[in-house]
Amino acid sequence: MRKFMLICILSLGWMSGVIAQEEWKKIESEKSKIKFSIPDQPIVQNKELNGISIEVFSFKDAVTVFGIVASDFSKVGIDFTYSDPTEYYEEMKEGSLVSNGTILLEERSVAYQKMLGKEIEYTQMVGKHEYTYFKRFFFRGKYIYQIAIGGPSRMKRILLDKKNLYFNSVEFL
Repeated sequence: MRKFMLICILSLGWMSGVIAQEEWKKIESEKSKIKFSIPDQPIVQNKELNGISIEVFSFKDAVTVFGIVASDFSKVGIDFTYSDPTEYYEEMKEGSLVSNGTILLEERSVAYQKMLGKEIEYTQMVGKHEYTYFKRFFFRGKYIYQIAIGGPSRMKRILLDKKNLYFNSVEFL
């Protein structure tokens, strides 16, 4: 009987994860050559900074923030296929960690769709509460992609589940 109850509970947990992912919206940007899924329609902003075209996608639900920044370096003549992105990565990593109370917990290389990227995990104090963030950096052709998710550290298990769904939904076109 206990074994049957355990199987039922595990099945319900798995099914709720599948249902939650099915309800997520699929977002595709021809401009930034990326496709991903998040819980609902993101806010999309287009910017230009020093000749770099930037498309920003952001969404926040009750406890989680999602974001993608796609920076197009075409106009400034940089193609990461033929250059070492280390300097750019270091600058963006440092830019993510500039706020007071921000602590880098982990930095690792990640492979995705035959690309090597970087991922950082860090915490940051927001008021009196600690938040955990995961950010991935990919250098693909003339683009730099920053893909991030964050939420309250006290809800890290939920954040990790959403992180896996979110990061695994990303496709580069």
